[in-house]
Amino acid sequence: MREILVIEIETLDPYDIVLAFLYACRNANITRIHVQKGLYIASKYIEKFNESLEFKAYRMGPWSEEINDVITQLIDNGDLTRDKILRLTERGLEKAFNSWNKLDENDKKILAKIADFVSKMSVDELLLYVYTVYGEHEKSDVIKSILKKRGSLAINIYLKGLVSLGLAAEMAGMSLPEFIDYMKKRGIKPYEAEEKDLEKVEKL
Repeated sequence: MREILVIEIETLDPYDIVLAFLYACRNANITRIHVQKGLYIASKYIEKFNESLEFKAYRMGPWSEEINDVITQLIDNGDLTRDKILRLTERGLEKAFNSWNKLDENDKKILAKIADFVSKMSVDELLLYVYTVYGEHEKSDVIKSILKKRGSLAINIYLKGLVSLGLAAEMAGMSLPEFIDYMKKRGIKPYEAEEKDLEKVEKL
């Protein structure tokens, strides 16, 4: 009788997932919201994250109680500082490195890109991005506050080079011509190449 080889695939629990993300963000200033939104985005691209994490619509967009509980546990255990900005302690960094190494190389690349992306945004910018792109939220005072300043937030994100001009316009709640005009009135000139592209669109 032929012997059957069974290969066990290591699964990641929320504890490892949060630590791996914190390791990817180890040189950045991030908050709980950055971790929540970063891992929400990551769950769209990394299947094992999607299987392990559950997000629900919340007043600040998609939110996972599992992630929140892990962060609290890491703080209580001395793996994270108690500041608003989350920083791994020396012992936390060692644990995070071990969790990071449980990912395959492709997942590491994806998570590193997402960590870099979200860490470059302020909390308000990140909330607007997730609200616009994914839309999983409850109607709330937070969302209303974000939408009141969506134009300036969209400009900031665009100028950081994080989104295209088209997505920035969508985030601002404007058409592309309206958004370019909005920027010009504030003394900000979009890239010349993008202005030429807009002229072509307007001629069609």
